[in-house]
Formats: sequence, C-alpha cells, structure tokens
Amino acid sequence: MSRKLQLNLTELDHTRSSKVTDQYRDTKYLIVGKWGLISDTFSIYSITGELLVSVRQQSMGMTPKFDLYYLDQFVGTSVIHFTMHYTTIFINGINWLITGNQDKQSYRITRGRTHIATIKSYSQSDQVIRIMSVDNIDHEPLVLAIAALLNHPSLVHASRLKLSVLEKISDPKLESENIQTLHNK
Repeated sequence: MSRKLQLNLTELDHTRSSKVTDQYRDTKYLIVGKWGLISDTFSIYSITGELLVSVRQQSMGMTPKFDLYYLDQFVGTSVIHFTMHYTTIFINGINWLITGNQDKQSYRITRGRTHIATIKSYSQSDQVIRIMSVDNIDHEPLVLAIAALLNHPSLVHASRLKLSVLEKISDPKLESENIQTLHNK
C-alpha cells in the first residue's frame, strides 16, 4: 500500500525535530537529531515512542558517510556522489539507489528495477516541505531517514535552498492540510 508522508525541513533545521504526517494530517513519526560532527545522529521514532531507525554520521567532508540502523540492526552504509546538479547515494547492504536533482530537490529511490519511493521538496510561504511517496509502508522509516540525510549540509541544505526554484505545493488537499497544520502550531 502506498502513502504520502510530509516533513517540514524548515522546522527540522530550526528545532532539530519535526513531526511527520500522512496525507490525512495524522502524525506517524517523529524525527529528532542533528548533523555536522562525527557520531551525530538522526533518529526516527514511531508515534508510540519506539526507536525505528537511526542514522549515524561516520565521516565529515564533501562526501560524508552514514551508517543506517533499523530496529537496532545495521542496515548499511551510504556512499554519496554528487556533481553540479545531481546527487547519487547508494546504501550498501539494502542496495538502495537514491538519484535526484539538487536544484529541484526531487529524488527517486530504487532497488534494481523496483521503485521504492519518491522524495520531492516544495515551498510554502517561507517553509520548505518535503513530501515522500512510499510504495511500501514497511519502507517508510528508512525513506524518512534518507529524506533527513538529503538535508545534510554537504548536500543541499534547506537554508540555502532558493524557495523560488522549488515548486509550490499544487495539490489542493495537501495545501489545505499544510495551512491547517501551520495554524494549529
């Protein structure tokens, strides 16, 4: 079953935590953590408080490495390659390939020929919203970890994103939900 998840990158940057909601505005996950130094961690928790995924930074520099853990089991290490406009990340262990455009903040996750998810960032007022469309609910926590990883300063950091470059949220359902969410804060 496929479902869309929404993450507010601006909130994650400023508070180092953010709720992740589905298309019905129900909170599904919580992301907490920070990047920058070796051993810094991002963690994804279920709504019941169970630690699902943690991503630990293993190196610094232009192509930092990250270790992913799912339910306290090592899943794999990221291998990052990026050029002027495009990013490629390979998660060995699970053999996921993340490819995308840094300028448009649009990414696709595949394993071989199997589509796992898409990740796209949109602008809304002065906020950067990342929407993930995940094909299998079991993959959601790892996809969220990757969405957080894509926000690492060595890649395209949300504070450096040009909101005018990002598309506006065009789905009226998501747009009204985002506005409602912002008013509820």
